[in-house]
Amino acid sequence: SKIVSGLYFAGEVIDVDAYTGGFNLQIAFSTGYAAGVNM
Repeated sequence: SKIVSGLYFAGEVIDVDAYTGGFNLQIAFSTGYAAGVNM
């Protein structure tokens, strides 16, 4: 979050719409990894 330090959003919480019908595993894995590394 840009407002709260240390608050991260990842995976389906971001609600990314893709051509796969909303089930985008790559964005879930990538954002989860990015949040975990930056904790």
